[in-house]
Amino acid sequence: MSMKNYDELASKIIEYVGGKANISHAAHCLTRLRITPKDTSLVKLDELKKLGVIGAQMIGDQVQVIIGTDVGDVYNAFVNASGVERAAAIDENLDPELVKPKKTIKDILGSIFPAIVSCVFPILPALLACGMLQAFVMLLVNLKVLSADSPTVATFTWVYSVAFNCLPVLVGYAAAKRFGVKTAMGILMGAILIDPAFAALVATGKGATIPQPGGPPQVIPGTGNAGFIFGLPIYPADYKSTILPVIMCVFVMSYIEKFLNKIIPKQIRFVLVPLLEVLIMVPLGLLVLAPLGHRLSEWFAGILIGAVMSPAGTVVICLLCALYPYVVITGMHFNLMAVAMATGSKYGKNVITAPAGFLFQYTQAAACLAVGLKAKDPDRRSLALSCAFSDAVPGISEPGMYGITFKYRKSLYAAMIGSAVGGIICAILNVGSYAGGPPGLFTFGMFINPAGGGTKDLTNMIIAIVVAAVVTFVLTMIFYKDEEADAIDAKN
Repeated sequence: MSMKNYDELASKIIEYVGGKANISHAAHCLTRLRITPKDTSLVKLDELKKLGVIGAQMIGDQVQVIIGTDVGDVYNAFVNASGVERAAAIDENLDPELVKPKKTIKDILGSIFPAIVSCVFPILPALLACGMLQAFVMLLVNLKVLSADSPTVATFTWVYSVAFNCLPVLVGYAAAKRFGVKTAMGILMGAILIDPAFAALVATGKGATIPQPGGPPQVIPGTGNAGFIFGLPIYPADYKSTILPVIMCVFVMSYIEKFLNKIIPKQIRFVLVPLLEVLIMVPLGLLVLAPLGHRLSEWFAGILIGAVMSPAGTVVICLLCALYPYVVITGMHFNLMAVAMATGSKYGKNVITAPAGFLFQYTQAAACLAVGLKAKDPDRRSLALSCAFSDAVPGISEPGMYGITFKYRKSLYAAMIGSAVGGIICAILNVGSYAGGPPGLFTFGMFINPAGGGTKDLTNMIIAIVVAAVVTFVLTMIFYKDEEADAIDAKN
């Protein structure tokens, strides 16, 4: 049940606490709806937990339904539906069990990937729509219904590319919702990273001096930056299609916004807080946070090149195939072009990133397919099957990753094991691609050797994918539990 259906949710809660006649008192704190029933034996706690809320429990003779930040709206609907007398909000700190324990390093590291997932999950409809549109257009072209160079195809090509070219903007919106920042500011931060003027300076390898009074900035070729802030050069990075840089920026922005809201009077907060946020976050984002996110990817690529060229290269290929979902979710796969070029130069073909990418794509599809077949919830089933198609045909992995595998981790681990098995096969058979391109149904041709037209690599890649997908599918069918997925969705 959507948390936005406050009236429906309130009526269900009333039903499961024994009806209006069984409610003697109701109040709320910062996150919980607190109901005191007349007869606790009438309370259906298990049914309350299935309402899409974070949780439900009995504390003494009080029912506590954990709602989250929407608790005020739910309480208003509850009061209107039940007719109970409205009570003042309760201080959350009255509950000793709500005192948050100190987070350990393990807790912090363990929260990173769930945070990334929650920053992308809300924008899945846009990514899924564009992925499906891409598959539809490719199908029409392959069936000769439309010419590849027709104006219609050209139009739809840039349309379905929008969601990925403007990914920082979409992620900025979702990250703002996740970290409690004004949504407009999260969107603005993402837009700053892909602004056409900034992107043009990055693309041309030009920088700009500090603007002189009364005149525009003087452009100087080859300065190796993309402008200046307070005399400091901006790192020239292409943030299009990236995720990590904008998430890092909005995360830090959340603390800045909270601090500013504390120290600035309410009368001028509406105007002054956004202004100061921009003045602080633009230098901090462009000079430190976004470049750090980008450089992490570059460092990863450099380390990987050295590992592939070492005697343990075969083991590295297997490990990369297994861990590729984590490479993709952090956006580091966009920086693996150097790895592909280095291995292509050494071996005459790309024996690492192309096989890893294809195995990742089709094990994700197999995991989503298995979840879709086992899921009883119609929304989860529909999403999983759609994601399986998106992975397998157009090669759009984001919906499946953020909507299914990284939410229901057993399916993710099954896909990782399947990819590792496929990676071993690829390493043993020396599978590689002879061209570049994203993994998908229509790009298998990159494994055909253009010199002699040999299809050995293509055949072996298909064998590795089939084995990896079967392993993933079987393991997901065995270990994925729909009840566990229900509990995960209830928490989220």
